[in-house]
Amino acid sequence: MALTPFKKSLVYLLLFLVFFANAQELSLKEAQEFMLAKNGEAKASMFEVKAMEEEHKATKGLRLPTVGISGTYLRLDEDITVDLNAPRDMVGGLLQIPNPELVLGDWNFTLQEKNLGFASVDVSMPIFAGGKINAANKASEIKLNLSENHHQLKEDELTIKLISYYFKLKLAIEAKNLRKEVYETVLLHNNQATKFFENGMIAEVETLNAKVALSNANRELLAAKKDISLATTAIQNLIGLQVLPAISTSFTAPTVVKSLKEFQDEMLIESKQLKTIKKSHELAEVGVKVDNSDYYPQVGFFGKYMFWKDNLPLADTKWFVGVGVEWELFNGFQREHKIKASKYKVSQIEEIDKQARLNLSTYTEKLYNTMQKELEQIESLNADEVFANKLKFMRTRAFDEGTGTSLEVADATLKLTEIKLHKIKALYEYNVAYGELMVLTGKTALFLNQN
Repeated sequence: MALTPFKKSLVYLLLFLVFFANAQELSLKEAQEFMLAKNGEAKASMFEVKAMEEEHKATKGLRLPTVGISGTYLRLDEDITVDLNAPRDMVGGLLQIPNPELVLGDWNFTLQEKNLGFASVDVSMPIFAGGKINAANKASEIKLNLSENHHQLKEDELTIKLISYYFKLKLAIEAKNLRKEVYETVLLHNNQATKFFENGMIAEVETLNAKVALSNANRELLAAKKDISLATTAIQNLIGLQVLPAISTSFTAPTVVKSLKEFQDEMLIESKQLKTIKKSHELAEVGVKVDNSDYYPQVGFFGKYMFWKDNLPLADTKWFVGVGVEWELFNGFQREHKIKASKYKVSQIEEIDKQARLNLSTYTEKLYNTMQKELEQIESLNADEVFANKLKFMRTRAFDEGTGTSLEVADATLKLTEIKLHKIKALYEYNVAYGELMVLTGKTALFLNQN
Protein backbone atom coordinates (compact mmCIF):
# COMPACT_ATOMS: atom_id res chain seq x y z
CA MET A 1 0.00 0.00 0.00
CA ALA A 2 1.45 3.35 -1.05
CA LEU A 3 2.06 5.94 1.65
CA THR A 4 0.35 9.30 1.39
CA PRO A 5 2.60 12.39 1.42
CA PHE A 6 1.43 13.13 4.99
CA LYS A 7 2.31 9.64 6.21
CA LYS A 8 5.64 9.89 4.39
CA SER A 9 6.46 13.09 6.25
CA LEU A 10 5.71 11.40 9.58
CA VAL A 11 7.98 8.49 8.71
CA TYR A 12 10.76 10.89 7.70
CA LEU A 13 10.33 12.83 10.96
CA LEU A 14 10.65 9.64 13.03
CA LEU A 15 13.74 8.64 11.07
CA PHE A 16 15.14 12.13 11.64
CA LEU A 17 14.68 11.82 15.42
CA VAL A 18 16.05 8.27 15.55
CA PHE A 19 19.12 9.33 13.55
CA PHE A 20 20.09 12.13 15.89
CA ALA A 21 19.44 9.92 18.90
CA ASN A 22 21.65 7.05 17.75
CA ALA A 23 23.72 7.70 14.64
CA GLN A 24 27.14 9.26 14.30
CA GLU A 25 27.45 8.83 10.53
CA LEU A 26 25.21 9.71 7.62
CA SER A 27 24.59 7.18 4.87
CA LEU A 28 23.34 8.16 1.41
CA LYS A 29 19.97 6.55 2.17
CA GLU A 30 19.59 8.52 5.42
CA ALA A 31 20.59 11.72 3.63
CA GLN A 32 17.82 11.13 1.09
CA GLU A 33 15.26 10.56 3.84
CA PHE A 34 16.21 13.84 5.51
CA MET A 35 16.14 15.66 2.19
CA LEU A 36 12.63 14.47 1.34
CA ALA A 37 11.42 15.49 4.81
CA LYS A 38 13.10 18.91 5.03
CA ASN A 39 13.90 20.22 1.55
CA GLY A 40 11.70 23.17 0.61
CA GLU A 41 11.17 22.05 -3.00
CA ALA A 42 10.11 18.56 -1.91
CA LYS A 43 7.70 19.95 0.69
CA ALA A 44 6.22 22.44 -1.79
CA SER A 45 5.67 19.61 -4.27
CA MET A 46 3.95 17.58 -1.55
CA PHE A 47 1.58 20.48 -0.79
CA GLU A 48 0.68 20.60 -4.48
CA VAL A 49 -0.45 16.97 -4.22
CA LYS A 50 -2.50 17.70 -1.10
CA ALA A 51 -4.16 20.66 -2.84
CA MET A 52 -5.09 18.47 -5.81
CA GLU A 53 -6.51 15.84 -3.45
CA GLU A 54 -8.88 18.45 -2.03
CA GLU A 55 -9.80 19.71 -5.50
CA HIS A 56 -10.59 16.14 -6.55
CA LYS A 57 -12.89 15.76 -3.55
CA ALA A 58 -14.56 19.06 -4.46
CA THR A 59 -15.18 17.88 -8.02
CA LYS A 60 -17.05 14.81 -6.73
CA GLY A 61 -19.59 17.24 -5.28
CA LEU A 62 -20.82 18.06 -8.80
CA ARG A 63 -22.97 14.91 -8.62
CA LEU A 64 -24.70 16.01 -5.41
CA PRO A 65 -27.60 18.44 -4.99
CA THR A 66 -26.99 22.06 -4.09
CA VAL A 67 -29.01 23.38 -1.14
CA GLY A 68 -29.12 27.03 -0.14
CA ILE A 69 -31.18 29.68 1.62
CA SER A 70 -32.13 32.89 -0.09
CA GLY A 71 -34.06 35.90 1.11
CA THR A 72 -35.34 39.13 -0.42
CA TYR A 73 -36.96 42.23 1.00
CA LEU A 74 -38.22 44.93 -1.41
CA ARG A 75 -39.72 48.39 -1.23
CA LEU A 76 -41.59 49.55 -4.34
CA ASP A 77 -42.16 53.16 -5.21
CA GLU A 78 -45.90 52.68 -4.58
CA ASP A 79 -48.51 50.00 -3.97
CA ILE A 80 -49.71 47.94 -6.91
CA THR A 81 -53.45 48.64 -7.28
CA VAL A 82 -56.38 47.95 -9.63
CA ASP A 83 -59.01 50.69 -10.03
CA LEU A 84 -62.44 49.11 -10.88
CA ASN A 85 -64.58 52.14 -9.98
CA ALA A 86 -65.53 52.74 -13.63
CA PRO A 87 -66.95 49.23 -14.04
CA ARG A 88 -68.65 49.70 -10.66
CA ASP A 89 -70.42 52.82 -11.90
CA MET A 90 -71.47 50.93 -15.02
CA VAL A 91 -72.92 48.17 -12.90
CA GLY A 92 -74.67 50.76 -10.72
CA GLY A 93 -76.25 52.31 -13.79
CA LEU A 94 -77.55 48.95 -14.99
CA LEU A 95 -79.03 48.31 -11.57
CA GLN A 96 -80.44 51.86 -11.42
CA ILE A 97 -78.53 52.66 -8.26
CA PRO A 98 -78.45 56.44 -7.83
CA ASN A 99 -75.16 56.53 -5.88
CA PRO A 100 -73.02 53.40 -6.71
CA GLU A 101 -70.09 54.53 -4.56
CA LEU A 102 -72.28 54.85 -1.48
CA VAL A 103 -74.06 51.57 -2.04
CA LEU A 104 -71.32 49.40 -3.65
CA GLY A 105 -68.28 51.00 -1.98
CA ASP A 106 -64.84 51.82 -3.33
CA TRP A 107 -63.65 49.35 -5.98
CA ASN A 108 -60.01 50.54 -5.99
CA PHE A 109 -58.20 47.41 -4.73
CA THR A 110 -54.56 47.06 -3.55
CA LEU A 111 -53.05 43.92 -5.06
CA GLN A 112 -49.57 44.32 -3.58
CA GLU A 113 -48.31 46.66 -0.89
CA LYS A 114 -45.05 48.44 -1.64
CA ASN A 115 -43.20 46.72 1.23
CA LEU A 116 -42.76 42.97 0.73
CA GLY A 117 -40.32 40.16 1.46
CA PHE A 118 -39.83 36.43 1.41
CA ALA A 119 -37.23 33.77 2.30
CA SER A 120 -36.87 30.29 0.87
CA VAL A 121 -34.87 27.09 0.78
CA ASP A 122 -33.60 26.39 -2.76
CA VAL A 123 -32.55 23.00 -4.09
CA SER A 124 -30.99 22.19 -7.47
CA MET A 125 -29.40 19.06 -8.83
CA PRO A 126 -28.02 18.20 -12.27
CA ILE A 127 -29.63 15.16 -13.88
CA PHE A 128 -27.81 15.12 -17.21
CA ALA A 129 -25.05 17.44 -18.40
CA GLY A 130 -24.03 15.75 -21.61
CA GLY A 131 -21.20 13.87 -19.88
CA LYS A 132 -19.54 17.00 -18.49
CA ILE A 133 -19.82 15.87 -14.86
CA ASN A 134 -18.27 12.48 -15.60
CA ALA A 135 -15.56 14.18 -17.65
CA ALA A 136 -14.88 16.72 -14.90
CA ASN A 137 -14.42 13.94 -12.33
CA LYS A 138 -12.18 11.98 -14.67
CA ALA A 139 -10.12 15.09 -15.43
CA SER A 140 -9.82 15.82 -11.71
CA GLU A 141 -8.59 12.28 -11.05
CA ILE A 142 -6.02 12.57 -13.83
CA LYS A 143 -4.82 15.93 -12.51
CA LEU A 144 -4.36 14.35 -9.09
CA ASN A 145 -2.29 11.57 -10.68
CA LEU A 146 -0.29 14.18 -12.58
CA SER A 147 0.47 16.07 -9.37
CA GLU A 148 1.63 12.80 -7.77
CA ASN A 149 3.83 12.13 -10.80
CA HIS A 150 5.25 15.65 -10.61
CA HIS A 151 6.00 15.10 -6.94
CA GLN A 152 7.81 11.85 -7.72
CA LEU A 153 9.72 13.57 -10.53
CA LYS A 154 10.77 16.30 -8.09
CA GLU A 155 11.90 13.68 -5.57
CA ASP A 156 13.90 11.92 -8.30
CA GLU A 157 15.43 15.22 -9.42
CA LEU A 158 16.49 16.02 -5.87
CA THR A 159 17.76 12.47 -5.30
CA ILE A 160 19.95 12.64 -8.41
CA LYS A 161 21.31 15.97 -7.20
CA LEU A 162 21.95 14.47 -3.76
CA ILE A 163 23.83 11.51 -5.24
CA SER A 164 26.08 13.92 -7.10
CA TYR A 165 26.62 16.15 -4.03
CA TYR A 166 27.16 13.23 -1.66
CA PHE A 167 29.74 11.52 -3.83
CA LYS A 168 31.37 14.86 -4.62
CA LEU A 169 31.96 15.21 -0.89
CA LYS A 170 33.23 11.64 -0.83
CA LEU A 171 35.56 12.52 -3.72
CA ALA A 172 36.77 15.65 -1.91
CA ILE A 173 37.46 13.68 1.27
CA GLU A 174 39.34 10.96 -0.62
CA ALA A 175 41.32 13.62 -2.48
CA LYS A 176 42.12 15.41 0.78
CA ASN A 177 43.33 12.17 2.39
CA LEU A 178 45.46 11.51 -0.64
CA ARG A 179 46.85 15.04 -0.63
CA LYS A 180 47.58 14.71 3.06
CA GLU A 181 49.39 11.43 2.47
CA VAL A 182 51.41 13.03 -0.32
CA TYR A 183 52.19 16.05 1.87
CA GLU A 184 53.42 13.84 4.69
CA THR A 185 55.50 11.78 2.27
CA VAL A 186 57.05 14.86 0.67
CA LEU A 187 57.60 16.42 4.10
CA LEU A 188 59.50 13.34 5.18
CA HIS A 189 61.51 13.43 1.97
CA ASN A 190 62.20 17.17 2.45
CA ASN A 191 63.49 16.60 5.99
CA GLN A 192 65.67 13.76 4.77
CA ALA A 193 67.02 15.88 1.90
CA THR A 194 67.85 18.68 4.35
CA LYS A 195 69.81 16.28 6.55
CA PHE A 196 71.66 14.88 3.55
CA PHE A 197 72.61 18.43 2.49
CA GLU A 198 73.74 19.37 5.99
CA ASN A 199 75.95 16.29 6.02
CA GLY A 200 77.34 17.18 2.59
CA MET A 201 75.87 14.14 0.92
CA ILE A 202 73.83 16.01 -1.75
CA ALA A 203 73.95 19.35 -3.47
CA GLU A 204 71.77 22.28 -2.35
CA VAL A 205 69.76 22.09 -5.58
CA GLU A 206 68.34 18.76 -4.39
CA THR A 207 66.96 20.39 -1.24
CA LEU A 208 65.38 23.14 -3.36
CA ASN A 209 63.55 20.52 -5.44
CA ALA A 210 62.26 18.95 -2.23
CA LYS A 211 61.11 22.33 -0.86
CA VAL A 212 59.26 23.16 -4.09
CA ALA A 213 57.56 19.75 -3.99
CA LEU A 214 56.59 20.34 -0.34
CA SER A 215 55.14 23.77 -1.16
CA ASN A 216 53.09 22.32 -4.01
CA ALA A 217 51.84 19.46 -1.81
CA ASN A 218 50.80 21.92 0.90
CA ARG A 219 48.94 24.11 -1.59
CA GLU A 220 47.08 21.12 -3.02
CA LEU A 221 46.16 19.98 0.51
CA LEU A 222 44.70 23.39 1.40
CA ALA A 223 42.70 23.44 -1.83
CA ALA A 224 41.37 19.93 -1.09
CA LYS A 225 40.18 21.09 2.35
CA LYS A 226 38.30 23.99 0.75
CA ASP A 227 36.66 21.54 -1.68
CA ILE A 228 35.39 19.57 1.32
CA SER A 229 33.97 22.73 2.86
CA LEU A 230 32.11 23.66 -0.32
CA ALA A 231 30.77 20.14 -0.86
CA THR A 232 29.62 19.98 2.77
CA THR A 233 27.73 23.26 2.46
CA ALA A 234 26.01 22.05 -0.71
CA ILE A 235 24.71 18.90 1.03
CA GLN A 236 23.66 20.81 4.14
CA ASN A 237 21.56 23.19 2.06
CA LEU A 238 20.02 20.33 0.09
CA ILE A 239 19.03 18.06 2.97
CA GLY A 240 18.40 20.74 5.59
CA LEU A 241 20.99 19.82 8.23
CA GLN A 242 22.94 22.56 9.98
CA VAL A 243 25.62 20.13 11.14
CA LEU A 244 26.64 17.37 8.77
CA PRO A 245 27.93 14.15 10.36
CA ALA A 246 30.62 12.05 8.74
CA ILE A 247 29.37 10.34 5.60
CA SER A 248 29.53 6.56 5.60
CA THR A 249 28.52 5.38 2.12
CA SER A 250 31.41 4.24 -0.03
CA PHE A 251 31.75 4.27 -3.78
CA THR A 252 30.14 1.29 -5.50
CA ALA A 253 32.77 -0.84 -7.22
CA PRO A 254 32.35 -0.51 -11.00
CA THR A 255 31.00 -3.56 -12.76
CA VAL A 256 29.00 -4.48 -15.85
CA VAL A 257 25.50 -4.51 -14.30
CA LYS A 258 23.43 -5.36 -17.36
CA SER A 259 23.28 -4.62 -21.07
CA LEU A 260 22.37 -1.26 -22.57
CA LYS A 261 19.23 -2.78 -24.14
CA GLU A 262 17.97 -3.91 -20.74
CA PHE A 263 18.49 -0.44 -19.28
CA GLN A 264 16.72 1.19 -22.23
CA ASP A 265 13.76 -1.20 -21.97
CA GLU A 266 13.46 -0.49 -18.25
CA MET A 267 13.68 3.23 -18.89
CA LEU A 268 10.76 3.17 -21.36
CA ILE A 269 8.66 1.14 -18.90
CA GLU A 270 9.51 2.83 -15.60
CA SER A 271 10.18 6.42 -16.62
CA LYS A 272 8.01 8.79 -14.60
CA GLN A 273 8.41 11.36 -17.36
CA LEU A 274 6.67 9.02 -19.82
CA LYS A 275 4.01 8.21 -17.24
CA THR A 276 3.37 11.93 -16.86
CA ILE A 277 3.06 12.33 -20.62
CA LYS A 278 0.63 9.39 -20.70
CA LYS A 279 -1.56 11.05 -18.06
CA SER A 280 -1.42 14.32 -20.01
CA HIS A 281 -2.61 12.40 -23.08
CA GLU A 282 -5.53 10.99 -21.09
CA LEU A 283 -6.39 14.49 -19.87
CA ALA A 284 -6.37 15.81 -23.45
CA GLU A 285 -8.73 13.02 -24.52
CA VAL A 286 -11.09 13.98 -21.69
CA GLY A 287 -10.98 17.52 -23.05
CA VAL A 288 -12.30 16.22 -26.38
CA LYS A 289 -15.21 14.55 -24.55
CA VAL A 290 -15.99 17.76 -22.68
CA ASP A 291 -16.16 19.74 -25.90
CA ASN A 292 -18.36 17.05 -27.51
CA SER A 293 -20.76 17.29 -24.56
CA ASP A 294 -21.74 20.80 -25.71
CA TYR A 295 -23.89 19.14 -28.40
CA TYR A 296 -26.18 17.60 -25.77
CA PRO A 297 -28.91 19.23 -23.66
CA GLN A 298 -28.45 19.95 -19.97
CA VAL A 299 -31.21 18.70 -17.68
CA GLY A 300 -31.57 19.63 -14.04
CA PHE A 301 -33.96 19.33 -11.11
CA PHE A 302 -34.85 22.36 -9.00
CA GLY A 303 -37.15 23.15 -6.11
CA LYS A 304 -38.04 25.98 -3.71
CA TYR A 305 -39.77 26.09 -0.35
CA MET A 306 -40.78 29.50 1.05
CA PHE A 307 -40.69 29.33 4.84
CA TRP A 308 -41.33 33.06 5.37
CA LYS A 309 -43.15 35.77 3.45
CA ASP A 310 -44.43 39.23 4.22
CA ASN A 311 -47.08 41.13 2.21
CA LEU A 312 -47.33 38.56 -0.56
CA PRO A 313 -51.10 37.99 -0.73
CA LEU A 314 -50.96 36.65 -4.30
CA ALA A 315 -48.35 33.97 -3.49
CA ASP A 316 -50.31 31.42 -1.51
CA THR A 317 -48.12 28.44 -2.51
CA LYS A 318 -45.27 27.49 -0.18
CA TRP A 319 -43.26 25.24 -2.47
CA PHE A 320 -42.72 24.13 -6.01
CA VAL A 321 -40.46 21.67 -7.85
CA GLY A 322 -39.59 21.25 -11.48
CA VAL A 323 -37.24 20.00 -14.16
CA GLY A 324 -35.41 22.37 -16.48
CA VAL A 325 -33.85 21.73 -19.85
CA GLU A 326 -31.35 23.89 -21.70
CA TRP A 327 -30.13 22.99 -25.18
CA GLU A 328 -27.97 25.25 -27.26
CA LEU A 329 -28.64 24.44 -30.91
CA PHE A 330 -26.22 26.83 -32.59
CA ASN A 331 -23.35 28.94 -31.24
CA GLY A 332 -21.57 30.17 -34.32
CA PHE A 333 -19.53 26.96 -34.90
CA GLN A 334 -17.67 27.46 -31.61
CA ARG A 335 -18.14 23.82 -30.62
CA GLU A 336 -16.68 22.48 -33.85
CA HIS A 337 -13.54 24.57 -33.54
CA LYS A 338 -13.10 23.72 -29.85
CA ILE A 339 -13.29 20.01 -30.64
CA LYS A 340 -10.68 20.40 -33.39
CA ALA A 341 -8.43 22.34 -31.00
CA SER A 342 -8.76 19.59 -28.37
CA LYS A 343 -7.89 16.91 -30.94
CA TYR A 344 -4.80 18.87 -31.95
CA LYS A 345 -3.72 18.86 -28.28
CA VAL A 346 -4.03 15.07 -28.28
CA SER A 347 -1.85 14.88 -31.40
CA GLN A 348 0.63 17.30 -29.86
CA ILE A 349 1.10 15.12 -26.78
CA GLU A 350 1.48 12.02 -28.95
CA GLU A 351 4.38 13.67 -30.76
CA ILE A 352 5.89 14.77 -27.45
CA ASP A 353 5.70 11.15 -26.27
CA LYS A 354 7.49 9.87 -29.39
CA GLN A 355 10.32 12.38 -29.02
CA ALA A 356 10.59 11.79 -25.27
CA ARG A 357 11.09 8.08 -25.88
CA LEU A 358 13.90 8.79 -28.32
CA ASN A 359 15.48 11.29 -25.95
CA LEU A 360 15.31 8.90 -22.99
CA SER A 361 16.86 6.06 -25.00
CA THR A 362 19.67 8.37 -26.06
CA TYR A 363 20.21 9.68 -22.54
CA THR A 364 20.24 6.13 -21.19
CA GLU A 365 22.96 5.30 -23.69
CA LYS A 366 24.94 8.36 -22.59
CA LEU A 367 24.81 7.33 -18.92
CA TYR A 368 25.60 3.73 -19.79
CA ASN A 369 28.59 4.74 -21.93
CA THR A 370 29.83 6.92 -19.08
CA MET A 371 29.72 3.90 -16.79
CA GLN A 372 31.54 1.75 -19.35
CA LYS A 373 34.16 4.43 -19.95
CA GLU A 374 34.87 4.89 -16.24
CA LEU A 375 35.02 1.13 -15.74
CA GLU A 376 37.66 0.87 -18.46
CA GLN A 377 39.51 3.86 -16.96
CA ILE A 378 39.64 2.23 -13.54
CA GLU A 379 40.86 -1.08 -14.92
CA SER A 380 43.64 0.73 -16.76
CA LEU A 381 44.46 2.93 -13.75
CA ASN A 382 44.72 -0.10 -11.47
CA ALA A 383 47.48 -1.46 -13.70
CA ASP A 384 49.19 1.95 -13.86
CA GLU A 385 49.02 2.26 -10.08
CA VAL A 386 51.03 -0.93 -9.65
CA PHE A 387 53.79 0.40 -11.91
CA ALA A 388 53.71 3.88 -10.30
CA ASN A 389 54.07 2.40 -6.80
CA LYS A 390 57.03 0.39 -7.97
CA LEU A 391 58.59 3.45 -9.65
CA LYS A 392 58.16 5.57 -6.52
CA PHE A 393 59.75 2.85 -4.38
CA MET A 394 62.71 2.58 -6.72
CA ARG A 395 63.19 6.38 -7.02
CA THR A 396 63.02 6.83 -3.25
CA ARG A 397 65.47 4.00 -2.63
CA ALA A 398 67.88 5.36 -5.23
CA PHE A 399 67.77 8.79 -3.57
CA ASP A 400 68.40 7.27 -0.15
CA GLU A 401 71.41 5.44 -1.57
CA GLY A 402 72.71 8.61 -3.23
CA THR A 403 72.24 7.38 -6.78
CA GLY A 404 69.05 9.29 -7.49
CA THR A 405 67.87 12.87 -7.35
CA SER A 406 65.20 14.66 -5.32
CA LEU A 407 63.50 15.72 -8.54
CA GLU A 408 63.07 12.07 -9.55
CA VAL A 409 61.44 11.27 -6.21
CA ALA A 410 59.07 14.23 -6.49
CA ASP A 411 58.20 13.30 -10.06
CA ALA A 412 57.48 9.67 -9.10
CA THR A 413 55.34 10.79 -6.16
CA LEU A 414 53.39 13.19 -8.38
CA LYS A 415 52.76 10.47 -10.98
CA LEU A 416 51.38 8.10 -8.34
CA THR A 417 49.21 10.86 -6.89
CA GLU A 418 47.75 11.75 -10.27
CA ILE A 419 46.88 8.13 -10.95
CA LYS A 420 45.12 7.80 -7.60
CA LEU A 421 43.26 11.06 -8.19
CA HIS A 422 42.13 9.92 -11.63
CA LYS A 423 41.00 6.66 -10.08
CA ILE A 424 38.77 8.23 -7.42
CA LYS A 425 37.48 10.73 -10.00
CA ALA A 426 36.52 7.80 -12.23
CA LEU A 427 34.81 6.15 -9.24
CA TYR A 428 32.85 9.36 -8.67
CA GLU A 429 31.76 9.64 -12.31
CA TYR A 430 30.74 5.99 -12.41
CA ASN A 431 28.67 6.18 -9.23
CA VAL A 432 26.92 9.39 -10.26
CA ALA A 433 26.01 7.98 -13.69
CA TYR A 434 24.95 4.63 -12.23
CA GLY A 435 22.92 6.32 -9.49
CA GLU A 436 21.09 8.56 -11.96
CA LEU A 437 20.36 5.60 -14.22
CA MET A 438 18.95 3.61 -11.31
CA VAL A 439 16.76 6.52 -10.17
CA LEU A 440 15.39 7.15 -13.66
CA THR A 441 14.52 3.46 -14.10
CA GLY A 442 12.67 3.31 -10.78
CA LYS A 443 15.42 1.49 -8.85
CA THR A 444 16.19 4.25 -6.32
CA ALA A 445 15.65 2.04 -3.26
CA LEU A 446 17.82 -0.70 -4.71
CA PHE A 447 20.68 1.72 -5.40
CA LEU A 448 20.47 3.33 -1.96
CA ASN A 449 20.27 0.01 -0.13
CA GLN A 450 23.33 -1.46 -1.84
CA ASN A 451 25.49 1.42 -0.65
